[in-house]
Amino acid sequence: MVMNTKRDISGDLRTGMTSADGAGRPVLIRVDGAASDQATVRLYENGLLRPTRTPVFDRVVEQARRIFSCTTSLLTIIDEDNDRQFFKAEAGLMLAADEARETSLAYSFCRIVVANSAPLVIADARSDPRVRGHEAIGKFGVIAYLGVPVKDESGKAIAALCVAETRPRAWTSANVEVLQSFAEGVSTQIKSMVLSERMRIDAGRPQGDGDATATKYASASLTYYHGPDGTEKIDAATAETQQIWGISAAEYMEAFGDVFGFCLVEDYPLARASFGNSAGGMIPWHHRWRIRLPHDQVKWLEGHGLPVSSPGGAIIWKCAISDVTPGYS
Repeated sequence: MVMNTKRDISGDLRTGMTSADGAGRPVLIRVDGAASDQATVRLYENGLLRPTRTPVFDRVVEQARRIFSCTTSLLTIIDEDNDRQFFKAEAGLMLAADEARETSLAYSFCRIVVANSAPLVIADARSDPRVRGHEAIGKFGVIAYLGVPVKDESGKAIAALCVAETRPRAWTSANVEVLQSFAEGVSTQIKSMVLSERMRIDAGRPQGDGDATATKYASASLTYYHGPDGTEKIDAATAETQQIWGISAAEYMEAFGDVFGFCLVEDYPLARASFGNSAGGMIPWHHRWRIRLPHDQVKWLEGHGLPVSSPGGAIIWKCAISDVTPGYS
């Protein structure tokens, strides 16, 4: 992760990331689990490594920078195959319009986040033994850093969402939680992109193959609309509603005004409140709840979504709803 920088792909890319041990001696931070060539191709095919702007990601980083009142916010894809970090979205960077949004991994704090699949909280990089002497400090002035992992549909960390400052800052646990909620929203969008691509591919397969894929992933996309007058409706739903709720997308949209169809009565109040919290702070929505189907089967569902304001004052969430029952059985 860098700040106020121009493109720089020079140097020893594999060994440029250093920290320090207890005695202050530089040591290499080991980074495991490098992406395979196939994984990199998949990221490109789903649009994550393309330089084209993705408005939903641009909104996330701008919101994060505003909420945290920080200098810079980035969504950084880690591309180990090509020794680079790629800024899929950025707010606060000083880059020319025609300049590649990438740097060597030698200057990447975000690489550590992805390698560990865990938040990285740095109040002052100059005195933090984990990153003291890191290339990003002297070259780009990164002093305070907070980054959290963004995961793909398989649960693998592929990117980091971060905020940073050029001066020391004591990040709180609440700061970490808020940024994680943003990252979950980004993960939802990535899952939706992958699911859309998979559905496009599966459309050309025999029916048996398509059914197997839908059952394996059991994830549906719904668009939930909440108007300024209180109007609620599902504007769109994908065919996977059949695997989750046992009814077609058309039936779901006609029967239910929100994503909590068949929700257990005792779970409904908190479920509704989760959308209220998302709307109140315009922060990503994330919730888990149970449903009971007509034949008395109980399932656990998990939902993610990013709120977007419309010109008329409505709020629209593009939601990914997954059946996570196996994880709770």
